[in-house]
Amino acid sequence: MYGYIRQGQQAALTREVIGGVPFRVLTVGRGWQRLHVRRLLRCLARQGVRTAVFEDAAWQAAAARYGIRPVPVRALRLAKLEELLDCLCPALSGKTVRLCAGEDGGTARQAAQVLAKRARYIELAPPGQTALAQWLLARYGVAAGSGGQPPAATVWCGTADRASAGPAIYLGEDCAARQEVRYEAAGLAPWPVSEQLLAALLAADGWEASEIHVVSVVSRA
Repeated sequence: MYGYIRQGQQAALTREVIGGVPFRVLTVGRGWQRLHVRRLLRCLARQGVRTAVFEDAAWQAAAARYGIRPVPVRALRLAKLEELLDCLCPALSGKTVRLCAGEDGGTARQAAQVLAKRARYIELAPPGQTALAQWLLARYGVAAGSGGQPPAATVWCGTADRASAGPAIYLGEDCAARQEVRYEAAGLAPWPVSEQLLAALLAADGWEASEIHVVSVVSRA
């Protein structure tokens, strides 16, 4: 089960259904009630909660002491890659995209499937991505390389080790720290539409990616 940690008037630990998916919701009270939060975090962990939606980052460090981490958003961003591209660099026909594969070959291959349908060239980084290059050529007829032109955009599938010269989309573990993506999704009120919440709903098979729409992409750099 997922957790959900938010600020409220009175400390409480309740079970709520959000978007059709059950959550254990920890409400952090004000004033002296905050002293009870660590006890409630311990209860969450004992109930098997290992990932949680955090409405803000204030309690992430405390929750981490009990093995509770923020919901990863990589899978959501990968599922919405086409819309992310539409926001940052919609006109890719005839152009080059640099794909930084990182350590997760599965993520890179899924991203390449989207990019092969939109860009003329896919430059793979770091060099030596032989298996991925052969797969791109066999599956989509796309020869890996820059085509002699600078990349119009960069897609990072692993941890970004440097700044990108142009538009960039981050899909690695550090993606939420590098880029804020805002979404719209119907039927969640009164719960805020946050990336972590949508990622949890998608991972729990409670929602389809088509029910979620990218509104904007803002760099945190």
